[in-house]
Amino acid sequence: MLLTKHEGVTFQDQTVYISGQAFVRCTFDRCNWHVDRVLLWGSPESVQEVKALVNMIEAVQQQAAAAQAASSGAVAAQSPVLAADSTDVPPLTT
Repeated sequence: MLLTKHEGVTFQDQTVYISGQAFVRCTFDRCNWHVDRVLLWGSPESVQEVKALVNMIEAVQQQAAAAQAASSGAVAAQSPVLAADSTDVPPLTT
């Protein structure tokens, strides 16, 4: 399977198609993720891949909420930014 590689790219305010892509040292600022994934019946591996992705997203949301709470007196709060390396999330394959 060939992947389109993105290295050191900042994606901002856009929908990013995750499937078929490799992200190395990229950041995602206020992005929507489009994930094209077939969950195979009876395949624990398929479910684990999706769970890993959801766990990473939830962790980033918690970090962003904590950062916003810590800077509640600041003039402008930063938006959540997801920094990811393709090794952080198992590749989504179909």
